[in-house]
Amino acid sequence: MKQKVKNKILLLDELIEKVKSLQLEGKVVVQSHGTFDLIHPGIIKHLNEAKERGNVLIVTVIKDKDVRKGPERPIFPENFRLENVSSLEQVNYCCLVDDETPFECVKRIKPDYFAKGRKYAERDRSIHSKIFDKERELFFGKCEIHETDGFSFSSSHIINNFLDIYPEETKSFLRAFSKKYSFHDIVRRLDNLRDLKVLLIGDGIIDEYYYCKSMGKSPKSQLIVNKYVTHEVFAGGAFAIANHVAGLCDKVQLVTLLGREDSRETFVSNNLRSNVGVKFFYRDDGPS
Repeated sequence: MKQKVKNKILLLDELIEKVKSLQLEGKVVVQSHGTFDLIHPGIIKHLNEAKERGNVLIVTVIKDKDVRKGPERPIFPENFRLENVSSLEQVNYCCLVDDETPFECVKRIKPDYFAKGRKYAERDRSIHSKIFDKERELFFGKCEIHETDGFSFSSSHIINNFLDIYPEETKSFLRAFSKKYSFHDIVRRLDNLRDLKVLLIGDGIIDEYYYCKSMGKSPKSQLIVNKYVTHEVFAGGAFAIANHVAGLCDKVQLVTLLGREDSRETFVSNNLRSNVGVKFFYRDDGPS
């Protein structure tokens, strides 16, 4: 990586201090925020328009763990995406941030303008506008919103339609589904589930995963020797289903069976959502 490009990449705290010093010098700071998984002409146009609004353009790039755009996303890891952004001439500084939504980092960085792309279809804009306006009141303060034309077609649209992330059958289903239902339709249908009271009867599963490091072949037998590293325990089966349903409905009642020996009742109770009520029955022929 060239030193000029490397110098543009800062930690979040460093970027906050840099913005403060630039504003004290009278510079107008504009911020853009996103995944930047695929640098296409729409992104370049968006960043060009953003840069025209001020003197300094900063870009916050979402970390891999916070990208929620579907399976196998992002395509490129965070360091590659950050370096790509920092290589763009119009970008002065950039950094990795934790939040997929821009509100918290805008609140901390305090730019003069926040540039957001006009990437939503007209049928869905009213929904997004209400969300954005509500969050702006809480987080944006004196920061002004500058809406650009550049994101009128998004990276996700290009990736989902022209790159083979999904099988053809899946892509065909998603295309038909998106034509039949709008974002507003889906939100309304999900909201209608909120008042349902759901009874779930089923067997829970306690999944235990043991992670090991391979030590090579045993000198005394034809076996691979592994060294224990750590393990994780998850509430699966009906426990996991109850938690999923509880994310959609206000009240879920779970009826399930535990082993009287080593019932793991405390573990199960601690790993159910607060709006899941549970009635345990017990069997005497083994553990949970």
